[in-house]
Parts: sequence; structure tokens; C-alpha cells
Amino acid sequence: MKKNFISLSILIFLFMTVVHISCKQQKTEWRGTIEELDGVTVVKNPKEPMYGELILDSEEDLCIGREDDENYQFYQAYDLAVDNEENIYVTDAGNSRIQKFNKNGSYILTIGRKGQGPGEFELPTELEIDDTTGHIYVVDRDDLYVLGGRRIQIFSSSGEYLKGFALEHSIYQFFLDTDGFIFSVSSLRDEEGRKTKIVKLNSEGKLIKACAEFSDHKSVQSKSGEAIVSFRAIHAYTPELLLAAIDEQTFGYAHTLRYEIIVIDNNCNVILKIQTDEKPHSITRVEKDHIIGQLEEHLSGRGSKWPKGALEEACDFPSSRPFFRGITTDDLQRLYLWKVKSVLDKSEEQVFDVYSKDGYFIHRIRMGFLPELIKDGHLYDIHEDEDTGEVFVRRYKIKNWDQIK
Repeated sequence: MKKNFISLSILIFLFMTVVHISCKQQKTEWRGTIEELDGVTVVKNPKEPMYGELILDSEEDLCIGREDDENYQFYQAYDLAVDNEENIYVTDAGNSRIQKFNKNGSYILTIGRKGQGPGEFELPTELEIDDTTGHIYVVDRDDLYVLGGRRIQIFSSSGEYLKGFALEHSIYQFFLDTDGFIFSVSSLRDEEGRKTKIVKLNSEGKLIKACAEFSDHKSVQSKSGEAIVSFRAIHAYTPELLLAAIDEQTFGYAHTLRYEIIVIDNNCNVILKIQTDEKPHSITRVEKDHIIGQLEEHLSGRGSKWPKGALEEACDFPSSRPFFRGITTDDLQRLYLWKVKSVLDKSEEQVFDVYSKDGYFIHRIRMGFLPELIKDGHLYDIHEDEDTGEVFVRRYKIKNWDQIK
């Protein structure tokens, strides 16, 4: 017995030595720095991720959508959410409703209908689920071409209308904290002009405070008869202010022209800054012409035409491409930054820089499409068939999920 104990002690000592050496090597591999500035932790990452690149290997395990049953038909499906029981909610904007399905894809119920009364929608777009109560928060818009909505309605998980309220300003990218406050992106006008802000709203939609603000993308004005028309061209390189919930107490936001993520608590206090050493890419003349050509084609399809010079002015191209176009999180509180690629790149591949909740650049991940949601080792996607126009909600199991550190 004593001999075995001595042998086990040696093994434990060797194991602890190996672990110590491994951890030490891991720390030396990361060539970034961490410092405290005015009470805020600043993590400065090198340009390469700690664990290199990873291609997600996924396979479809669920597809919702068919033409022979109206409960499974989507028209302008805009957003989706998954609750703690893996039920799937889809905002079907064109049909002015929310469709709820179980984890096997079976239809459960329809929430809302066309109208302007309580429990009715014009164009339901974004939705969030309160993990504590199971309540469903839905933003309703008047126009899909106008960014943001001016009304929120709240339903129980069984579809019962609970309450609704109008918003002082339109919001998008909204999230909930544990106390019922709403954090969102909003475009507001003040004495200095229009600005995009991260705002905190109370449970009735009233503005509590602005957590951050940036100058907004400019508009171009043109005279049409007696009226003055304001035109703002949104394109792939338009700078944006992005927001994501890390958990129900902390949120991360970023301006796409800066490679920096700011993490705040639910009192809008900055607690972490995540930075990475990445050089900007200038925008070429060919890229600008490509974007302007796409906008001209879009306007022509809507029966409008603008002079090319005015259209380029309305594009308001920045000096360099934005670093990313979207930000999301998974249920392990990792941050995924969707990288911007050239508009001339026609590949289906999407690239994400992935960060731990502590701010370490851990992976660069590649996948074959842009998912709506990453949760519990699955990717969720809304896909429209280009040939038939049919819309499907698909779920993919990530076979190498455990490889993400």
C-alpha cells in the first residue's frame, strides 16, 4: 500500500509539472499585453489567434419550411430565437406573425396577426426571449427599408399578449438584462446632429441613459418638385455601431471602423476593452464602382434613379473598409466578430474572429454560411432558395464544437 502511494505521488508530481510547463508555454505563446487604465482592463491581442484557425464542420439536423401547410410557410422571415427548452421562434414579417416550433421542428402556435392593435403587428422583425420569465419581446416596424422599430410588444411563452409600448426613438439590436431593462442601438438627433448610440431603456421603453455614441452616417438631400428628399445609401462598407449581450449583466459593443470591443455592465460602466493588432484595408475604386452599380440596380428596380455623383456622395465611403459587419455571442459567452471581406469576393465562406469573455483572441473560425444564431453546439440559419423563393429555417449540428477552446 505504501509503495503504491509513493508511486501515485510521483505520478501526481509529474502530472502537475507537465501542467505547469504546459500553462507556462501557453502564456508565452500569447504575445499580447494586459493593463489597467483608469480602472478599466485593456487586453491588447496580437494579430494571430492563440489556437489558430478552425473550419467548423457542421451537418444539417433540422429543416422547417414547406409550401403545403401555411403554418410552415415564411414570407420575409427576419429573425429567430431559441428558448431554454429549445423551442424555435421565427419572426415572419411578411405574414405579420411569430411562428413557434418545438426542437423537432413541429409547429406549436402562431403569435400575433396583421393589424395595429394590441397583439397585432405591422412588420415584426427582431425578437428576444427573457430567459427568466420566458416572455417574448418583439420589435415592430412600419417599413423594412427603414432601420429600427418604434414599438415593442411582449407575449408569454404560450402566446398570450401581455403588454406593448411605443418607443421615443427607433431601436434595433436590442437585448434584455436581469432587471427588465432594454439595451439597444438607436439613432438619435441632438444639437450636434444625428448620432448612433448605445442606449439603456426602462421596462416601458423610456430612455434612461446613453452608454456610448458615435457620429451617424450622413444623408444627402435633393429637391424633388416642391419637396426636399433626404437620401442615405447603406452598403457593405457603411460604418455601423454593433451590440451583443455577453450575459444578462454585461454587453459588448463596437464601432466597425475600430478594431476594439468595449464591454460594459448593466449600469453602462466600461469594465473591459478588447483590442487586436490588425491593419485596415483601403477601399479601391473598383470596389466603390461595384457598390454604386448595385445601388443603381436596386433603385432602378424600385422605379427611382439618382445621378451617379449624388449616389456616391450618399454612400459616404470611409477611408478604409470596416473591420467587421456583425457581432454575436454563444451560450459560453464567447464573442464572434463577423469579418468584412471585399465586395468583389464571391465565395460563400464567412470568417469570424472569436474571443473569450476575458478578451483573449482565441480562434479565427471559417464556416460556409452566415448563421442567425450560435447556441448549444448548433448553428441556426434562415435561408431563401434563390430559384423558388421558398424560405427555410435550418439547424446544423457542429461536429467539432468541442475543438473551440
